[in-house]
Amino acid sequence: MAVVAAGVFVSFFVSFSNPDPEHTISLPGQGSAVIDTNPEIEESNRQLIQTIAVDASNIQAVIASLSRPEQYHSRSELTYYYRDSQTVIACSLWAKDGLVRVSQLNEDGTDGPQALLGASSVYVWQGEAPWARFARQEQDADLYSLTPTYEDILSLGASDILVGEVRDVDGQMCLYVSSRDPLTGEQEQWYVLVENGLLLQASGALNGAPTYDYRMTELQLEPLDDAQFLLPDGTAPQ
Repeated sequence: MAVVAAGVFVSFFVSFSNPDPEHTISLPGQGSAVIDTNPEIEESNRQLIQTIAVDASNIQAVIASLSRPEQYHSRSELTYYYRDSQTVIACSLWAKDGLVRVSQLNEDGTDGPQALLGASSVYVWQGEAPWARFARQEQDADLYSLTPTYEDILSLGASDILVGEVRDVDGQMCLYVSSRDPLTGEQEQWYVLVENGLLLQASGALNGAPTYDYRMTELQLEPLDDAQFLLPDGTAPQ
């Protein structure tokens, strides 16, 4: 993915180099996450899982086939680990009818950098500054929210997937994937919620030391207001 919004988001881009072996990651564990459910989607996905034997050879196809909510609001936290420090990024995301609104959150909970992704363009702004417009890139919602998604699993090479299976995470049925990057050697774990097809947790490690830890902390499925997907000047994205 091209870094098309470096001018606005440069402070959020971080490196996985030299992770601190003193940091640890505890997965699984949903913790205090608040996840709304849609019974129809959950039942459809469970029926799919129950009809096939899930393994590393078909896990990507199974994840791609899951039904997902047409609109939702989620919150997440992503921790990046360094040799002597770590950075925690909190994010709110709204998705509806192909539109995605991303809000990075400052430490005090106020809005930081904003992004609105339309069909062909993405708009970024912060505070009262004018927004900038860029062309959409493949999987650029990940870029602007700085959070992994189930789509990252689908982009893995088949030989990169080490394990694919169904696992229970605090009573939640999940599709578990373990993968390894052939270039960097980073090993990753992914947990996709069967009930809605969205990524619940992910983590990475390099040479035994953690590189990142992602967790969805909240998911709401109530109908979203169209005003949430307007630009600061009140116009709609293209």
